[in-house]
Amino acid sequence: MKKILAVAAVSATLALSTLGLSTTANAVPVGTGSTTSAPRIGGGTQAPATPWEVQLIFQQGSGSYGCTGEQINADWVLTANHCVDGTTAMNVYHSNSTSNRGPAVAADALYSAPAGDIALVHLSVSSPLSSYPTLDLGYTTKSSGTGVVSGYGLRANATPSTGLYQATVRLTGRSTDAYGGTAQHLTGVDGASNHGDSGGPLVVGGAIVGVCSTGDSADPGANVNAGSNYAVLAQSAGWIRSTAGV
Repeated sequence: MKKILAVAAVSATLALSTLGLSTTANAVPVGTGSTTSAPRIGGGTQAPATPWEVQLIFQQGSGSYGCTGEQINADWVLTANHCVDGTTAMNVYHSNSTSNRGPAVAADALYSAPAGDIALVHLSVSSPLSSYPTLDLGYTTKSSGTGVVSGYGLRANATPSTGLYQATVRLTGRSTDAYGGTAQHLTGVDGASNHGDSGGPLVVGGAIVGVCSTGDSADPGANVNAGSNYAVLAQSAGWIRSTAGV
């Protein structure tokens, strides 16, 4: 059964700023982090330093949760829509360490894509980086080949991660994401998405083609070959370009 790999609960001691977030939801809500569990990389290897792969810590209802995001320019972060659906406050962290997140940059607006489990987060303070990821907004789903996924989610058997991990995956056809949009189905080669990796990138040919949406099972345990579904960016390509200016 397909499960949202959305958000994982984080320490209640994490303080979130009280923000007047502006939210624009163009997709039909199917659930929030407070009622679903999220993915993280099980298996795989520790990823190299990646300044643009950020941690998102946010408030939904009375709980605090976490997702992965990709900062695509000085002002905007790409992630999954279920990470912003129902969110009332969000902080963005640029450290690749989950035990030492470093200073926070508050989000001041959250935007849901018109199609797919895709969202954009606007930073309250412009935060230039030395480099940004390449997006492939014309990607079509594939039934062969490989890609790389990464995120801050749980390791095998629900072990908390200390940082950013990545894994090689097989591209195994078209599927659907948490909002009924087009998704790339994956199966792990040396690791797989797990709870907490939601919003994390699928990289094919050196470019991000999708973001983590759902998993094929509620708990992949230590199964490094588990399946998952990544929302394909191409379904909302025009919206991403016009909103974030990429």
